[in-house]
Amino acid sequence: MALVIRGFPPDYTRAVRQALSLITSRLTHPPGPIPGDLLTEVRAIISGRRPTVDLVYGGDQGVCAVPYSRSAGYRLLLCQRTFLPENDGHPRLPAVLFHELVHIARGWELDAEAFENAWFSPAEGARPPTRGDWTTFKQQDYQGWWVHMDPQTRRVTDYADRYILTFPAPE
Repeated sequence: MALVIRGFPPDYTRAVRQALSLITSRLTHPPGPIPGDLLTEVRAIISGRRPTVDLVYGGDQGVCAVPYSRSAGYRLLLCQRTFLPENDGHPRLPAVLFHELVHIARGWELDAEAFENAWFSPAEGARPPTRGDWTTFKQQDYQGWWVHMDPQTRRVTDYADRYILTFPAPE
């Protein structure tokens, strides 16, 4: 595996491995359309055909005081809150990890949010875009690397015009 897991407590290491297993299963049997190069990139990150990606535990301090995760280059930081149950009783780990893998594969925020929500359920950690995400979508002209969105209908399609999902209206 090209992901090197560093600094996680044993229970969280197990949870990361389970989330990666779920993601690998989805990549093997995609639950919906996905551009071929995105599928290839994320598979390569997990399988080791890409440079090593450090998957690091960030705890709940400093840069992890608020977010669930961050990624930059080949480093992915998972914060403690990613592992903790939300109000619905489920942690966000599988969806958040997949979201960050899409970013490492060159995806923009719209790409990561679209595939997180199309491929994962709320029980698996998917959440609709936040107000901050909507601001980012607008700043990026409702374009991602692989997808685009009609801002009036919130319908997301890939560049082959295949339907990915329709986001709910922002709160």
